[in-house]
Amino acid sequence: MAGSHLSDDEVLEAAAEAGLSPQEVRLALAERNAVATPPASLSPLGTPSRGLSARHVEGRLALRPNHALAELRRSIERQTGKTGHKQGEDQADIVDDERGLTYRIRARDDGASGALVRVDIDPAQGHGGQALATTGIVGVTASIVALGWLFSATTLWLGGLGFGLLGGLLLVRNALRLRQATAAAHGVAAHALLEAEERAST
Repeated sequence: MAGSHLSDDEVLEAAAEAGLSPQEVRLALAERNAVATPPASLSPLGTPSRGLSARHVEGRLALRPNHALAELRRSIERQTGKTGHKQGEDQADIVDDERGLTYRIRARDDGASGALVRVDIDPAQGHGGQALATTGIVGVTASIVALGWLFSATTLWLGGLGFGLLGGLLLVRNALRLRQATAAAHGVAAHALLEAEERAST
């Protein structure tokens, strides 16, 4: 992953000047570097064959692919408190059910005694929950309004409209939460890659 690396002393100095903790400075650097990752069409590993990819980080590590995969997985598990599962020799998934996200980690030999790595943030689970909730809210709202119209019950169909409005607001709130969770997960993945790069360089 492109980007300059600061020494511990430089991180401490930058943290003091910005009024941040060293950890916050390292995370900000990781996120800045992650923004510079190439589009999927130029990515050496490309998009994953399973699920979606809302965001991703990628880079090269001076580690064998299985070691690179283990380092990334260990860091993300530590940051999220979730346990991952291997998906073959060169892939691993870490599922965060609470946020509706999956971290999809891949590592491949780069042909130079190192590894190409990529972590994709997959929000498919969250999108699926949103779609199911939307179907339920629309169905219930339509049923209540239809009953109100059928029996000429103004209160009933107004109640149905109110239910639909409230349900719509909840859907918007959940969509915003998923977007925020995806952005936070991108930061987690970026920090995991930064940690793996630091370990590989020692």
